[in-house]
Amino acid sequence: MVAVVTGASRGIGLAIARHFLRIGARVVVGGLDPQETEAAVRGLAAEAGDDRVAAQPGDVSRLDIAEALVAAAFERFGRLDALVCNAGIDIIKPAVDYEPEEWDLILAVNLRGAFLPARQAARAWIQRGQRGGSVTMTSSIAARAGIAGLAPYGASKSGIDQLVRTLAVEWAKHGIRVNAIAPGYVDNVMAGVEIHSDPATEARIRAFTPMGRRATVEEIAGPFIFLASPAAAYVTGAILAVDGGYSAQ
Repeated sequence: MVAVVTGASRGIGLAIARHFLRIGARVVVGGLDPQETEAAVRGLAAEAGDDRVAAQPGDVSRLDIAEALVAAAFERFGRLDALVCNAGIDIIKPAVDYEPEEWDLILAVNLRGAFLPARQAARAWIQRGQRGGSVTMTSSIAARAGIAGLAPYGASKSGIDQLVRTLAVEWAKHGIRVNAIAPGYVDNVMAGVEIHSDPATEARIRAFTPMGRRATVEEIAGPFIFLASPAAAYVTGAILAVDGGYSAQ
């Protein structure tokens, strides 16, 4: 198996890339910052071998970067089987305080940055007559629940859910499956997000999560591997909540 994982220089994305390598896959690692992405790849290569992992950094909301990610899989490893669209950013503040530029940035990275690589992968699979490609996107509990301070983030993740359903319907005839994982609160917090250091916020998160704790990045990464695997061959258009029961209430 050959996989491309965006937003994989840290956090959940890095854990997903590591899980793919552990099952024998070869992986193209995408990340915004070139130095951080190269450092992540060096760490993964030390674990799995230089011939099984490659870096392709850049902003996934740009068409040329989306094209380069998919091209890297075919050029380096000869094929592409699974794409994980995980790149994402967040800015937490009251809705009345968001600037238009902040809204545009979040929607560009989180939604456009998922669509463009997915479109490019689908084009490559269709042109090559390859069936069985898998696309998995990262959604969020914020796509379903209204969470204060997350207006553009929640909107972008709701967009991911509907994008997944639409692409799943369009691409099923080509054997391409499209799904999403919707994580709950994770012990890895996005860079620049400081509110989670507040003890009251942490207590609220634990109270609203039936399992009473945050997930580890490994617990979130595992379901991505399932959706990319033959075990999920009849699963498409699904939004799988991995949230400790948060959305079950």
